[in-house]
Amino acid sequence: HEKVGEAVRCVMLGAARATRVAHVLRTTQRHASHGPKTYGKGEFRGFTPPHVPMWQKRVGEGFATAAWLWFFWRCYHDGGHLVGM
Repeated sequence: HEKVGEAVRCVMLGAARATRVAHVLRTTQRHASHGPKTYGKGEFRGFTPPHVPMWQKRVGEGFATAAWLWFFWRCYHDGGHLVGM
């Protein structure tokens, strides 16, 4: 009797969890569109981009250039192998 009662309890808990999960999914889907109705005003719709110092822009451009040069170098040397030639 003890094992049967435990099995029934497990089944009932599983059903309760499934019901809770289904409820959360239904309410999330039903209320998904209840957000802000406008996107702000101005050039970037209310977003103010942070000020980036010039040295950070230069360093970023340098790293980006190095990354693209490395990519083209690897394509030049390994491109045929990558496409099956």
